[in-house]
Amino acid sequence: MTAFPTIRLAGGPLERGVQHGRQAADRIALALDLYRTEFAHKGVEWDEALALASEFLTHMRAYDAELVTELEGIAQGARQALPAIVIINARTEIMYWKAGKQKAREPLAAADECTSAVATPDVTLDQRMLHAMNWDWQVDCADLIVVLNIAATDQSPAILTSVEAGQLARHGFNGAGIAITINGLHSSQDYGRFGIPSPMIRRRMLMSTRLSMAMYALNNAPRAFSHYVAVSHAGGEAFGIEATPDDLFILSPRNGILAHANHFQSPIAQLKLTDLNIARLPETLYRERRVTRQLEKAAGSITVDTLKSALADSYGSPDAVCRSPSQRPGGMITGTVYTLVMDAGAKSMWLAPRPYLGAHYTEYRLDA
Repeated sequence: MTAFPTIRLAGGPLERGVQHGRQAADRIALALDLYRTEFAHKGVEWDEALALASEFLTHMRAYDAELVTELEGIAQGARQALPAIVIINARTEIMYWKAGKQKAREPLAAADECTSAVATPDVTLDQRMLHAMNWDWQVDCADLIVVLNIAATDQSPAILTSVEAGQLARHGFNGAGIAITINGLHSSQDYGRFGIPSPMIRRRMLMSTRLSMAMYALNNAPRAFSHYVAVSHAGGEAFGIEATPDDLFILSPRNGILAHANHFQSPIAQLKLTDLNIARLPETLYRERRVTRQLEKAAGSITVDTLKSALADSYGSPDAVCRSPSQRPGGMITGTVYTLVMDAGAKSMWLAPRPYLGAHYTEYRLDA
């Protein structure tokens, strides 16, 4: 595989959803098969997952009825039940629903993984805002990915986002120059909580015309699970937000660089919470540091290629920045599903599927 397919969406919410569901129907079916198996490994049977999805749907409809209509369109186009499409969007919240009841001596389940980096115009060669990440997760997810090129509406700028087929958003940017990436976090505030699944919050962020609006969408959403969100604007500002269901911890670039992996970096968060990822993913501690070091060495001359190189780092393989497929405790085989680099100001994103096999990038353009 050298490229992900692009699906263009336009029109009202139901129309957009139907277009998505029809064109991604095979991948949506594959996603449901994959997560049915993964949920069972974590003690969540499919009937239970569907019931939880129906409860999440009640919260989602109250939060944004228009985006729920888009989900209804996806279900219609893919010929799936609506709760099944909700499962794809709430897969983290549902997959780890029972993790809080895990006994201390049981193997720790795999967790969402990622390494992200932002380089501000102060340290890039051409004074560009560059935003990048490695998304590490179940390796077969590479077969689920599509790129959504969503036309602007009266309320929203155009959006380019890579997603697991059936999701509202994952990582991407919009025509207003706002870019987002998300890393998994697990804390003592997580598990067994209803609220708004992260892909819906991400889509709301990408529908924003100003950076402040995007941050407002995250800060004020009734969150159900912890995530780290890097949000940047092509005009030169960037923030990292460690968002738990109950709290927000804000990070800013240091000397123009903002890198993050899968542990809480905010000193306040470290004092207030129990970070559950360090036990699962101890290499998170050096993944962030190695990317930071490489970017610091290139400060003033950082380019898209610099970020690609930093995210290809193989130190400690398979537990590396670029993760080769390897089994985690609990049985899931995880690896780097893709490497992503974005220049929202230039309306471009570069994606390399399964970069551990050799990174072959395809450029996707919002105005293409």
